[in-house]
Amino acid sequence: GCGKDTAQDSQKKLNIVATTTMLTDLVKEIGGDHVTVQGLMGPGVDPHLYQASAGDVTAMSKADVVVYNGIHLEGKMGSIFDNLTKQNKATIRVSDAIDPATLLDFDEEDGVKTKDPHIWFDVANWKLAAKAVYEGLAKADPTHKEDYQKRYDAYLTKLDETDAYVKAQAESIPKESRVLVTAHDAFQYFARAYGFEVKG
Repeated sequence: GCGKDTAQDSQKKLNIVATTTMLTDLVKEIGGDHVTVQGLMGPGVDPHLYQASAGDVTAMSKADVVVYNGIHLEGKMGSIFDNLTKQNKATIRVSDAIDPATLLDFDEEDGVKTKDPHIWFDVANWKLAAKAVYEGLAKADPTHKEDYQKRYDAYLTKLDETDAYVKAQAESIPKESRVLVTAHDAFQYFARAYGFEVKG
């Protein structure tokens, strides 16, 4: 009987809720078949303005682990994350993995000064976010730590390849032409990492 229970435990998937599409993809990459991932925000949704529904709050309270960006990206959900922490819910705030001294300043629309939450536009930052997810999954599900490690290592290789590709493409553009015009001021980390000037 005990052996049967152990087998069932090893088959049980971690139930993860992630806020953004980027984080949903990241958790799937590292978690593989050992996790089920529910993303709260679909493609094209502005996380700054997203308001969690009652269903979202229920999903997060029932999850084994909640993964979110932090640095006010999910601006209207801060109190929800605070409550989850008070309830000792396992959470992974990926921005905690990044040295605060490397975070760029950011002016929100209401004039509030904060740090720039768009960390994923620099591959070096996203590698740190991946490490945070790997460590969080391994802590929540130590039985499959080795599998998470393998998938994490493989994902780092993909990220290194991506970083090299972006650098090569950027270098093919004359320096004076490396200007990025955007309707949303979200590319400052990209600009710093790959030598662009951003004009909002």
